[in-house]
Amino acid sequence: MIWGVSFFLHFFWEMVQVPFFADMTGAPHWDVVWLCTRATFGDANIAIGAYAIAALICRDWFWAMSGWSRMNLSAYLAAGLMVTIILEYWATGEGQRWGYSELMPIFSWTGTGILPLAQWVFLPLVAVVVVKWMILGWLALREMNPHLSECNK
Repeated sequence: MIWGVSFFLHFFWEMVQVPFFADMTGAPHWDVVWLCTRATFGDANIAIGAYAIAALICRDWFWAMSGWSRMNLSAYLAAGLMVTIILEYWATGEGQRWGYSELMPIFSWTGTGILPLAQWVFLPLVAVVVVKWMILGWLALREMNPHLSECNK
């Protein structure tokens, strides 16, 4: 669920931030959709990896369902941010994978865009809240409809 919810959230974010990347606003629509989809696969993989790191540290795969500790959230956010900083630094530098337009606000000490970093603070938090909401909703539905439990036997 983390991967799927993250995919949806990150795809939306990627499409919204198109004007902040060089040469994207003039590209054909389907080329932009394809580039954003590829980036989103990477984002969703980073999200599940960051979630797994937090799960290993707190020894609870379902940590998002229980009360969050500072350790869980710190590990989750730090893992995603570190990977993002490294990838953005490489991709806009030596990797020459993409560049920022003049609209992108940039951290001067890394040369990394602020929007990709904001993405990895805001969206992971939204993703775990949405997943928790979905699971709690499913559990409540199962309690209201006992026959649903029979289908799982």
